Amino acid sequence: MEYEEDTYHSDSFPKKQQNLKRGGIEFQPDEGSYCQRNFNKWSFVQSLSSGRTVAVFVVAIVFAELLFFTGSIEEGMFVHFTALVSMPFMMAVLRDRQTIYTLQALMLLPLLRLINVSMPVSEASLLLFIVVYIPLLMPVYLLIRHQGLTDVKLGIIYERILLYIPMAVVIGVLLGIGEHLLIGSGYQIADLSDPFIMVFASVVLFYVGLIEELIFRSLIQTRLEGLFGMTPGLLAASLLFGVMHSVYGEITEIIYIFAVGIVLGYMFQRTRSLPMVATAHGIANIMLFVLLPLALQ
Repeated sequence: MEYEEDTYHSDSFPKKQQNLKRGGIEFQPDEGSYCQRNFNKWSFVQSLSSGRTVAVFVVAIVFAELLFFTGSIEEGMFVHFTALVSMPFMMAVLRDRQTIYTLQALMLLPLLRLINVSMPVSEASLLLFIVVYIPLLMPVYLLIRHQGLTDVKLGIIYERILLYIPMAVVIGVLLGIGEHLLIGSGYQIADLSDPFIMVFASVVLFYVGLIEELIFRSLIQTRLEGLFGMTPGLLAASLLFGVMHSVYGEITEIIYIFAVGIVLGYMFQRTRSLPMVATAHGIANIMLFVLLPLALQ
């Protein structure tokens, strides 16, 4: 017996769809029309759904740090807090994944500053600086997992490492000497004992340098490059790197760290090697905070 088409179902199903549409109910709406209706009411957001949204928050972070630089701590905290709570709202209404991922990376900076300010005052300012990064480890880990960033995307690669590490040591020494000549050794921890020097130097090299470069180069710079281009992304990430040192209260420090950010960021662009830039950063800190102060005692 030949198969006979069920004319009842084949004819009635489209009619049912038409009846549902006339009744104000759309059967299985297509994604485009659904998104259009829901996002029309956010037309003001649509005009900011590109790099302009990110630029607004970059400016807000810079402005907040300049408030810290001028001594307006409460105002700076307010701007950082406002930026921190505004970025998730923008991510909820934006559709561009690149913009959303960039905002997620930028959220680490207001969070870093608010954690830093909330810490108790201590004479061991450098040790406090190290402790500040502990609460950031979980947000950084969750961001990496959420965005699906692999070791290669983060720059955790060891290709040509035997060439990169000696280069990083030389560059780090030069950067540390340059910063010492510019700002001196005012940030040295007093009364360093020999065992403590080794522990502190190891922590600065393998922890502080690594975490900062992971945040500023692997996460923030990479996302800004994808949004704005290689050179604007490098400059924007370096500017953020510089102004995040505003708490030291010296404009020369901000300018120098901005230049250091360009050097490290360019190294990362050329090599995409996080171990290289983290080593250079760590060596520069060891030169500035440990070796040069001890040599000049």
